[in-house]
Amino acid sequence: MSTTSRQPTDPRPLRILQVTTTPDGGSWFHDQVVGLARRGHEVRAVVPGDGPLASRLRAADIATEIVPLCGWRPRQLPRVAAAELRLVRLIREFHPDVVHAHLLKANIACRIASLAGGRGVHINQVTGVNHLRSPILRRIDLATLSRADVLIGSCTAFAERYRRYGARRVAVSHYGCDVHRLDPATPGDAFRAEFGLAGDTPTVGMVAHMYPTRMRAFRDIGVKGHEVLLDAVPMLLARVPAAHVFVVGDEFVGNGDYRRALQERAVRLGIGDRVHFTGHRADIQNVLAAMNVLVNPSLEESACYAMIEALLMEKGAVASDVGGLPDTVQHGETGLLVPPGDAPALAGAIADLLTDPARRREMGRLGRARCLRRFDIDKTVADVETVYRRALADRAGAGW
Repeated sequence: MSTTSRQPTDPRPLRILQVTTTPDGGSWFHDQVVGLARRGHEVRAVVPGDGPLASRLRAADIATEIVPLCGWRPRQLPRVAAAELRLVRLIREFHPDVVHAHLLKANIACRIASLAGGRGVHINQVTGVNHLRSPILRRIDLATLSRADVLIGSCTAFAERYRRYGARRVAVSHYGCDVHRLDPATPGDAFRAEFGLAGDTPTVGMVAHMYPTRMRAFRDIGVKGHEVLLDAVPMLLARVPAAHVFVVGDEFVGNGDYRRALQERAVRLGIGDRVHFTGHRADIQNVLAAMNVLVNPSLEESACYAMIEALLMEKGAVASDVGGLPDTVQHGETGLLVPPGDAPALAGAIADLLTDPARRREMGRLGRARCLRRFDIDKTVADVETVYRRALADRAGAGW
């Protein structure tokens, strides 16, 4: 899992500072922080503002600090600089053994803070690589990379990419979840009834936030690939005329223009009556239960909670062959992989699984078994602790 070689021998509880720059969502962050605290470590969390994530952490008795590190624009720099000084003071006061940052802005902030000394071991976790398509962000990331003692990739592909970029040490740790909270025996009747669909109607679902972006690389096709799915639907209907497609989720941030553009695209393609935009759904188990096949046509992606959940529900899975998706969906075994941005290939793979129920059920059962082992939050937390202790052992042995 890690390039570090010394075996951890110190069993004492650790002082751990976990830092992120998202105030919303962040279940992956919450679950890791709480899991480490349950293993007896003294954990503090840093988030950029009050919100759902801070509330959940405090409800779990995690000491949580608000440090608004977000912002790249010139007018935001004075606030970010003040937040950086606050982070440095927090590190000096807490004296953590480990500073573990998640997301690019948090990684950069903690690398800068490491220059102030008394820094503990600095762990950076790469949750995505979209920023590498921006020349400015790429330069900032790679110019400061040497300040990270260990770079954790949230999938194998990310870890290998940063190894090539010259990271000092790399490891792989998938963001885990409560793999037992989803029951594949859940009936999908309630969700189907909302849309007047019979139990044998072929159904396809995509569960993802919609991310409008100014990045040139994703102007024509958004990072999650919603446009690719919509373009695939006419070809899918040519093979499976009764199919219905559900786009589950909405803009994470934004004014709704991107969602409206996707809906207009569906109308222009003549599939407005077969593609249902549901918005955010809290009853995700009922949604997944109603689907025959789940898809992820992302252009960039980590291991992806949505596909993990699909396989935990023993559903057919079709995903782009990018990033961490092959860690989740093994082609021909637990699902099918297609080239990113390839609407005909996506349509063909979905149709293949819709028309072969036995095959997709077999894949789903194998996928659940593998996800139970690979993505269990308890395994994630244990793996992360091992990375910490090996890095600390290396530091002690090498006299960093």
